[in-house]
Amino acid sequence: MFSVPGVRAKKFFHPTLDIPNSRFYIVIMAADKTANSKSKGQLTREHILEVAAQVFAQRGYSETRLDDIIQATGLTKGALYFHFRSKSDLAYAVIEDHKRHWLEQGIQEIAQHDNPLEQLEALSNLLITLVSQGKTDWNIVRLADQVRSKEPPEDLISPLQSWVDVVADIIERGKAQQIFHTELSSQDAAAILVGSFDGLKTSNDALAQGDTEKFRRQAHALNTMLIEGLQRR
Repeated sequence: MFSVPGVRAKKFFHPTLDIPNSRFYIVIMAADKTANSKSKGQLTREHILEVAAQVFAQRGYSETRLDDIIQATGLTKGALYFHFRSKSDLAYAVIEDHKRHWLEQGIQEIAQHDNPLEQLEALSNLLITLVSQGKTDWNIVRLADQVRSKEPPEDLISPLQSWVDVVADIIERGKAQQIFHTELSSQDAAAILVGSFDGLKTSNDALAQGDTEKFRRQAHALNTMLIEGLQRR
């Protein structure tokens, strides 16, 4: 279950998402009345994370210096070091922050639909929207790869793997309900779907100079083909 500072999590069993020997819990985040106002420290940390994500996206992990981020935030060096010990510490926090927000939105989207097909379509559309709305978002995936190649942490899970796990859960339930009929394992099918999306994004950035409308059109077509493939007997 997600743990979000200043927010109480309520969990309930959603009967339409039940599968044999498993329970899928939807997390409903209820704001605590006492947490409506964030502390100055929380706001400063969020500001650093937001700006750092933009700087890492523009310069890449290797070429980014902490001084670049300090200058971009308009804060003092002491203010940044109060929250983050090093560049790698800050990069890990940026990755985890974006991943948490993505997955929270994904789970909320899933909760609005009753069957796995609708959930997979909705999640795919959300992913396209998240990637299309800003250059920073999908570059977090690249940042995770860059950080792991330079300073591989044992506990850093790729944002892509997190998406694969969510998609695999949906596919598994769809197979149990005879909605999806692939002979592939749910993890393999999910990895192909998410990996194809990632490959299309990389191709779009390289060949179409990041043409957002072209990417959206191609991504919707790709998702339609892949999801229809899961339904074929």
